[in-house]
Amino acid sequence: MYLGLREIRAAAGRFGLIVGVVALVAFMVITLSALTAGLRSQSVSAIEALPGSGLVVQQDSGGAPATLSDSAIESSTASEIDGTQLGIATLRAGHNSVNATVAAFGRTDVHDVTLNPEVAKTLGVQAGELLKLGNEEIRIDSISDVGLYAHQPVIELPMKEWHNVSGRDAVNAVIVDSSVNVPAGLTEVDRAGSLNIIPGFKSEHSSLLLIQGLLLVISAVVVAGFFAVWTGQRIPSLAVVRAMGAGRWYLLRDGLAQATLVLLSGLIIGAALGFTAASLLSGIAPIAVDLGSGFAMLAGMGVLGLIGAGLALRPLTTVDPLVALNR
Repeated sequence: MYLGLREIRAAAGRFGLIVGVVALVAFMVITLSALTAGLRSQSVSAIEALPGSGLVVQQDSGGAPATLSDSAIESSTASEIDGTQLGIATLRAGHNSVNATVAAFGRTDVHDVTLNPEVAKTLGVQAGELLKLGNEEIRIDSISDVGLYAHQPVIELPMKEWHNVSGRDAVNAVIVDSSVNVPAGLTEVDRAGSLNIIPGFKSEHSSLLLIQGLLLVISAVVVAGFFAVWTGQRIPSLAVVRAMGAGRWYLLRDGLAQATLVLLSGLIIGAALGFTAASLLSGIAPIAVDLGSGFAMLAGMGVLGLIGAGLALRPLTTVDPLVALNR
């Protein structure tokens, strides 16, 4: 990488600019990845915490699984399925004139009322005190993290009390441990598929992943564009090196090593800033630092950037010294 290092030193401003651009894109990718993980957790953590291997829900008019909020299974039908009945209702919880919206989860295998700590703090309620939920008053048995559902904190309670506070006879789903025979009009979704029937989750998560993918493509295009222009400007000087006996693949390897150094520098700087910013914002915004996902995105940036740089450096393998020197 003798030539590459000398060129970096000679044009430090240009290379510093492209390193800064790569670092900025890496910073955006890391922070967006952390935001994606945080929003995902706020949508699905309560469902991921459920026991069993899947859910039985109602089918929509097209035969696909209905969302958990739209699904309605009569209690008599749900009793025919070997599993735990699950009811979900969005209700208003109140205590001492302070109100908060919660997702009430009723389950037949739950015997205590458990309130999310976030709601308990907002309402100023403690274990053992009464809480107005819907039009009924219930006693809080414990305060513990039972997750969030569709960005709403969850309160978990026995099915009998859930029927009282929600005013509903039908349940939303049945939690099953293995594949079961389901009555007509119902369908079974596995653990992974159950996340896609949470209202709004699929579209929100897909949108954020699409933005991350576009950032990766943008980074590759930026790197390719820079090295395409840079290669075009130094063709005459490289032609002299070719005329002195340097091989085409030597020039290509040197150019790729130069591109790798630029990419790594930008990715390291961007990653450091991104993970630092995500950690600082984790208590303010819905952000969760996921090192595995973040490093996977950075690796994708690196690979796509090198591919783009490789395409931009392709003229190095075809340059003719005599033609280049006569330009």
